[in-house]
Amino acid sequence: MKLLGVAICGMLAAASAQETFSVSGTQIPPELARVNYGGLPKAIQGFDLNICNLTAEKHSVGSSQIYQVLAESNPSLQPIGRQVMMPVILRNQRRSAATVLTVVLNSAVGVLSVLGAARTGVSANILAGTAVGSVVGQQLLNGLKPVLTADQVERYESQVLESALVLDGGSCVERTVFALAVPGSTRTVQTLRFHVR
Repeated sequence: MKLLGVAICGMLAAASAQETFSVSGTQIPPELARVNYGGLPKAIQGFDLNICNLTAEKHSVGSSQIYQVLAESNPSLQPIGRQVMMPVILRNQRRSAATVLTVVLNSAVGVLSVLGAARTGVSANILAGTAVGSVVGQQLLNGLKPVLTADQVERYESQVLESALVLDGGSCVERTVFALAVPGSTRTVQTLRFHVR
C-alpha cells in the first residue's frame, strides 16, 4: 500500500511540473512594426508569439508569467506590458517629420506676424499670402496625419498580449509582445522559444 501511495505522489508531482504552455516567437521586422503600430523607439523590438496549450484541458496564463519566463530565458530582453507600450508609441509619434513640419509652420506664422507689424521692405501682400499658406498647411497636416490611425489602434488592441489568456486544450493563439534590448547587450534576438508551467 505504501508503494502505491508513493507512486501516486510521484505521478502528481510529475503532473504538476509538466509544462502547460509552449511559447515560440519571431522578431517583427522594424518596417512591419512601423506599419502596424507606428514608429517604435530603436531600442524596442516587437515579437510575434505563438502560445500553445500543451495539455488536453483548458488553462489560463497571465502575461506576467510569460514576461517573467521570457526575461529569464533571454537576459538581453526586458519585456514591456501593453499598458506601458501604448504611451511609448504615442510619445514617439510626436517626433515624426509631420510634427516637426507643423511646429515649423506654427513658428512661421508668428515670425510673419511680427514682420507684418514691423516696417520692413517686404510687401504686405507677400507676408499675408505666406502666413495664410502656413495656416492652411498646418490644418492639412493636422487633418491628414493623426497620431495613430484607427487601424493601428484596432490592431494594437486585438494583437498585443492581454493580461490573461484562457486556452482550450491543444489550442494556440498568436500575440505580439514588445521588449527593450538591455543596454550593452551585443546579441540581437531573432527568435524566442520557452515553456510556461
